Amino acid sequence: MAQLMEMLRVTLFGSRNDAPGGGKGAASFDPSRDIPCLAGKVVLVTGAAGDLGRTTAVQLARYGRPARIYVADLPRGSSDEEELLLRRIAREAYGTDGAKAAPESLGQAAGGDDKDNATRTEFRFLGLDLGSLKSVRACAAQFIAREERLDVLILNAGIIRVAPGTTSDGYEAHFGINYLGHALLARLLVPTLVRTAEQQQQPDARVVVVSSEGHSVAPKGGIQFDALKGPCAEMSYGQRYGQSKVALIGLAKQLGRRHPQLKVAAVHPGRILTGMAASLRKESLLVRITAPIAPLVCVPVETGVRNHLWAATSPDVVSGKYYEPVGIPDKESEMAKDDGLIEKLWDWTEKELSL
Repeated sequence: MAQLMEMLRVTLFGSRNDAPGGGKGAASFDPSRDIPCLAGKVVLVTGAAGDLGRTTAVQLARYGRPARIYVADLPRGSSDEEELLLRRIAREAYGTDGAKAAPESLGQAAGGDDKDNATRTEFRFLGLDLGSLKSVRACAAQFIAREERLDVLILNAGIIRVAPGTTSDGYEAHFGINYLGHALLARLLVPTLVRTAEQQQQPDARVVVVSSEGHSVAPKGGIQFDALKGPCAEMSYGQRYGQSKVALIGLAKQLGRRHPQLKVAAVHPGRILTGMAASLRKESLLVRITAPIAPLVCVPVETGVRNHLWAATSPDVVSGKYYEPVGIPDKESEMAKDDGLIEKLWDWTEKELSL
């Protein structure tokens, strides 16, 4: 019960420091003012059909205008469904459809928000099932076949649920989807990120890894490596979720150390009511009982994505750090700071992904 209460607090009420404007140096971060011009750049966001990922794509497109944003999400049943999703994102960004149209002058299409007649971002869909390593490899291959550069990789997708389960490859569901699928995607796309950075006069290729303050409810030791091949049914859902989020912080730290050409940051979004929290209401009586008060202490998704956007664009990001909203570093738990655990995770991951 104590772990469930802590998980509820994390999911619905966020961290002790996640009020908007809490971060020193990032206190007044405003996407409309502080997202720089991203002209010519290429961005990939996982889970970009969900609330956080989609809003991240919308804000980057609206204010930064990168050349292309890849929407990597669960495969749709048809190209028409993919097109509908892309058109929705384009409409939210600019007030008009045209997701697959060639970039054009925005003019009055976005209701007058015309940043020096910058070109409009093109959105492209990539099918990605993070619970299948085969799907992750196919997604990366498709991206590499279409692009020679990648400027910003945002590993945003994730799950939270009560019921134990496994991925198609046999890994505990939270760990396999939240962490291992993302670790493989990053591994496959890092060469493109590094090449992009090396071709820039001022290198600024980035990876943003979306973790959570929920990492603080991971099991003893941080990650139970011996149990990851299986449903981990003996753990609470908070522990299963928590160890996947510890692992994501470890991924950011290791990528930052091993690839100094890149800026890599792990982030906690903060107190946001998203579809993920809504799904918890179906599975937890406690979440349903307390849901009516959640809007009183949570921020809208548009505010909640500021830590994503800050990490993806701010010059103040220090590679390898974990940030709470907005831009507050070094608030991770002691187990997430354990270099021995992070090294063990890297070795375990390399072994599993090389099988």
